[in-house]
Amino acid sequence: MDELVCPGSSSSSPSPSSFFSTAAGHHHQELEFVSGDVLEEWLGDNDWLDLDEPSPGNDMMSGGEPPAPAPKSRGRKPRPKSTGGPPISHVEAERQRRDKLNRRFCELRAAVPTVSRMDKASLLADAANYIAELRGRVEQLEAETKRAAAVSAAAAHSSVVGGVHQEETLEVRMVGRDAAALRLTTAARHRRHAAARFMVALRSLDLGVQHACVCVVGGGVTVQDAVVDVPAAALRDERVLRAALVHRLQQSG
Repeated sequence: MDELVCPGSSSSSPSPSSFFSTAAGHHHQELEFVSGDVLEEWLGDNDWLDLDEPSPGNDMMSGGEPPAPAPKSRGRKPRPKSTGGPPISHVEAERQRRDKLNRRFCELRAAVPTVSRMDKASLLADAANYIAELRGRVEQLEAETKRAAAVSAAAAHSSVVGGVHQEETLEVRMVGRDAAALRLTTAARHRRHAAARFMVALRSLDLGVQHACVCVVGGGVTVQDAVVDVPAAALRDERVLRAALVHRLQQSG
């Protein structure tokens, strides 16, 4: 019996088919036994056999239920966060809007010259009235400019055609910002109603008379001196004012 036992070898592991073999030349089968050390070495070399790790098939066969899907969230999707900086809350945005509006009201209050009350409604009403006043001033200045341009063109045309009366000379000199000193010298043969003609010309241009003096010198020459107010900004130029007065004197004859 001891002769049939194969000695164990540590260098190589026998295959399972070597457990049973048939002896050649005999009519009966003989069992071949392997020692326990060889079996343990052969079983230890099979690393693929791992009874501790569960497989997916085993889990399903063990009666375990599959994991439930994650519930879907309903409602508004969150907005993507801006990369420019931290998001601003509604309260902070409203505070910034109110601060900006208050700054604009302060700037408007500084621009309006007269403010009746300090509340916002009164400030807006005063600003609207001031804007209407400025528009009226602009229209008035534009009208005065057009009128002065027309007078200058007419005076230039009359001087080119026939010239001013050689017997009359007009001197104009601005005194201050809105006043002018005038001197009109009229020859003897044209001195009839010379003072009246001069006053009519001043009145037609809306020039208020502060001081006027009329005198007759030797040879019958009439000299008229006057200091007048010049309210129109377009007539505050000496050449423009002289051209306008000469044109009015020519029209009066």
